[in-house]
Amino acid sequence: MPHIELRPDQKLLKPNFDGYKLSLEPVPVLSTEFSPTSHPHRVKTNDCSYYHARLFGMQNHLVRDPWAPGQCYYLDSIGLLQRVCYDSAQGRMLPIAAVYKLPTVSSNGSNGEEDVAARYNCSLLFPSEHHCLLSDGCGTVRVLETGDRTTGREWKAQSTLRPVEHNLAQGVLLGGGVLLDGRYIVRDGKRLLHFLTLQLDGQPEAKSKCLLHWHTLEQQQSGPPAWTLCASRTLASNGYPRFCALDYHAAAVLVASDQPYRFVYDSERPVEGPEPKPTESESVEAPAAWEQFPFRWTQTPDEVNVTFDKHKDVQYRVVCEPSSGPNEPSLLQVFANDTVVIDGAQLFAAIDHDSTTWSMDPKLFDIAMRKQQPGIMWPFLFPGAPDEAVPEAGDASRPPPDVDLPPAPNLSAPLEPCDFESGQDTYYTLERLSAADHTVTHTASLGHGPPLFAVTLRAGLPATFATRHDVDACLWQLQPVSLGAEDCRLQHEGTLHAFGYVQASKRQQKYLGCAPDLGYGVVCESHRSVYLYKGSYGASGAGLRNRTGAQVTIGQHQFVSLKDYGEVVGIACENDVLILLAEKAILALQLTAE
Repeated sequence: MPHIELRPDQKLLKPNFDGYKLSLEPVPVLSTEFSPTSHPHRVKTNDCSYYHARLFGMQNHLVRDPWAPGQCYYLDSIGLLQRVCYDSAQGRMLPIAAVYKLPTVSSNGSNGEEDVAARYNCSLLFPSEHHCLLSDGCGTVRVLETGDRTTGREWKAQSTLRPVEHNLAQGVLLGGGVLLDGRYIVRDGKRLLHFLTLQLDGQPEAKSKCLLHWHTLEQQQSGPPAWTLCASRTLASNGYPRFCALDYHAAAVLVASDQPYRFVYDSERPVEGPEPKPTESESVEAPAAWEQFPFRWTQTPDEVNVTFDKHKDVQYRVVCEPSSGPNEPSLLQVFANDTVVIDGAQLFAAIDHDSTTWSMDPKLFDIAMRKQQPGIMWPFLFPGAPDEAVPEAGDASRPPPDVDLPPAPNLSAPLEPCDFESGQDTYYTLERLSAADHTVTHTASLGHGPPLFAVTLRAGLPATFATRHDVDACLWQLQPVSLGAEDCRLQHEGTLHAFGYVQASKRQQKYLGCAPDLGYGVVCESHRSVYLYKGSYGASGAGLRNRTGAQVTIGQHQFVSLKDYGEVVGIACENDVLILLAEKAILALQLTAE
């Protein structure tokens, strides 16, 4: 499968960025306190798994409308879908107004009909300019016709569906889910709505499993504008999705996780399961070479180390020959007796043959291969190889994660261990999974850090995701391709300079985001503290100059300490205002456009 290299555009980077200068300019904060019934609706889980805690604790309950700047929505404790609007012309918040009543939500978090353990928080998304998808957290999804949402008129329900029930015969869990993404497509005269929901399968003695349900609705062409379910798909994994989006034509899904997602059910095309195990009467395939002659391997950012335990009846040798010409491939083969156990042509990435060394003692045969591209951690040694060995506590054979960290070229201090969220043993990959044949068509390596956040920069486009690049945060936008083309192209859309570095130092962070015009980035903690980072200090450059007289490239950092409005449970970033949803009030931080 093609491997996508996320190579930043050098024109969008600032190698001489000198960091952020704290601004003491106050940030005006407008607040609208809630009535006893208008505070946000939330459901708390009794499950203590990490995935449940992340899904229920980190969900953004304030949903921005990409088609109407300055407008966002949340669901209150009695099931009213409330509209929050900031009038940029007048510089003030408009009174919150209800646009729809969800009948199944009650103030105590249950509706008396569903198992509380199967209930999730309500969620909504806007797949088009005139439609909204609303999930009640119990398995029911409503398609709402909104009309022109800038008018604030009441919304109408077009259809009410329970798509999960169609999959019960395939072992999918009964209960609710959380909406992740949706797309509205008109094709061949048909109006289709595609949407993704996330569901967790908590297992008492094992790691929780994540289920992604991909449903397709079709609108009736005659009669009332009702929607019917025409297709359902399910993907499963042991990893939590850190980014999930449908592509332009809803022909594939992009998922970033530390564990691969695979199709387990498709109502349109049967999913081919794993090959059945041969019976005793059937011929059994010969075991792989590494199973006959097992080895273990570890890696650092610069080197891969392979170790064999020696046996008296096995002779080990290495054939390593550099390329003899510009068009001639180099050769690396590791033999156990006359069997090739490791073939250099199948390795995940190229190695430096001149720096490859091997040593032997009475018990071990060790091979050290230096990577041609240092700093990239390999997710596997070669297809079908054993997993990377995890060193035990106190094992000095592999350096700890905080050894030889790459320096920060743009700031005065190096990266620190806290910069890496999950340490060196977790590796994240972005995969594109096609609905046509259920295969992974493209992969992109994300390294040890997951995507920092996702944001919709322009209405109607798939969400953009941000990744670390040195100390910066680079945003990547999926590019459109022709219908039917199994292709995936990601373009570097913009950069938040040094945002990855400052984000890594905020240990209490809850929400990350940026403005649609990339004018600022934000780190919001769960209580009171908000950090704003603008890439430019303005025309004056904060009044700083180098000794040579050249202008200093510096950004602006603003810290906002809020009053005690309770926990922040939602955030919406606009170009000139940052809207926060707290337990007791709606807050608007007025930002001056540069």
